[in-house]
Amino acid sequence: MTGFDYQEALKNASKSMVRVKDPRRLLKMITRFIDREVGVSHSSILMHDHTRGRYIFVDSKGGQKFPINLVKLDQDNPLILWFRAQEYNNIVTRDFVGKTQLASWLHDDRLLSQDPNLMERLLGLQEVLELLRASVCVPGYYKSDLVGILILGEKLNKKDFDIQELTFFQTLANNAAMAIKTAEFQDDLGAQNRELKEKQTELERLISELEDMRRKERRSYYEIVVSLAREVDEKDHYTYGHVEEVERLGLITAKALGLNLEGRRHDILAAGLKLHDVGKIGIPDEILKKCGKLTEAEYLVMKEHPRKGARILEPLANFEEVAKIVLHHQEKFDGTGYPYGLKADEIPIESRIVAVVDAFHAMTSTRPYRKARSVDYAKAELHKYSGTQFDPDVVNAFLEEVERIIREDPSLDSHTPLDKAC
Repeated sequence: MTGFDYQEALKNASKSMVRVKDPRRLLKMITRFIDREVGVSHSSILMHDHTRGRYIFVDSKGGQKFPINLVKLDQDNPLILWFRAQEYNNIVTRDFVGKTQLASWLHDDRLLSQDPNLMERLLGLQEVLELLRASVCVPGYYKSDLVGILILGEKLNKKDFDIQELTFFQTLANNAAMAIKTAEFQDDLGAQNRELKEKQTELERLISELEDMRRKERRSYYEIVVSLAREVDEKDHYTYGHVEEVERLGLITAKALGLNLEGRRHDILAAGLKLHDVGKIGIPDEILKKCGKLTEAEYLVMKEHPRKGARILEPLANFEEVAKIVLHHQEKFDGTGYPYGLKADEIPIESRIVAVVDAFHAMTSTRPYRKARSVDYAKAELHKYSGTQFDPDVVNAFLEEVERIIREDPSLDSHTPLDKAC
């Protein structure tokens, strides 16, 4: 390699390594380059096969080349152990190992005295170099991993490799190791991307199926709600029109409060508003439709309708939260309501919304026992009992929406009943 431009060769080799994505092709380029430019009996490359945990010949060029894929060195081979071991770093260099260097070490009593096992290790290493017909072996590392080994036979001119040549081979081997690892990472990343894409496609399919199931579930959910509402209507013709309006006003109020009404949360609140009085199915007609004031005994029966409503809904799939709204819609903010005397935030916010809009609509609608009251009257009553019977935040949000509705519809008058048909 007299007069050979090492820096230019390394620069050209580096450019080739960047362009070549296939590690096998890259290794063939290296052995072909050495065979053409250096002139050795053979140049071979051992590469780590991580799937089998050993090193195999992946390419070989020259008159004494090895059959590739047939010769294999296990992890406990003296050559592999030598380049992977750390214990001799402070005694000898492991940047390369050659026949001349080994012979020098084996005759260095001072060196051998530093470790009782070194002689045995060097003799094992010498035996491997003879079997491989290797003059020099140069490792290629990626970080601390031994990726491969460049094996060079004797130079055809019978001269020893000089330090400039050995430095060139070390840099070439390490650059190749880095290029190979980079290619492996890219292959792994490509495989991961393909697997991720397949998983994403499968996930999209599952999501589509779930959305279809969700649409069917919502249809069934709504059909159940409507069916139960009709049952209430058959029991008390006033109630059906009442719950339709309570549902509308309740959803408006929830939005004004800033509640999240996306997806199922909307369905739950809408069903709770529409079905809050579903328990009246279990109240006798003589009590439910009585025009006069209820007796104490009759009032106790009427007070059972939240429990009855919850019991009707609990067996239905996905109605557990709706049942909870129904159960607590007669609780009062100060804890004097029923059935459990919950107060303030102990009462579900949906139940607190039902309490306000139900009371307002009841006051502004004609009942069996009295005429409808004006909107102004109902507003005053809500203000009066805000903080005791009703949640103040819900009252404020609701009344702001009522004012907006009146402003937007000139036909409405706050001095007359909202139920104009009465």
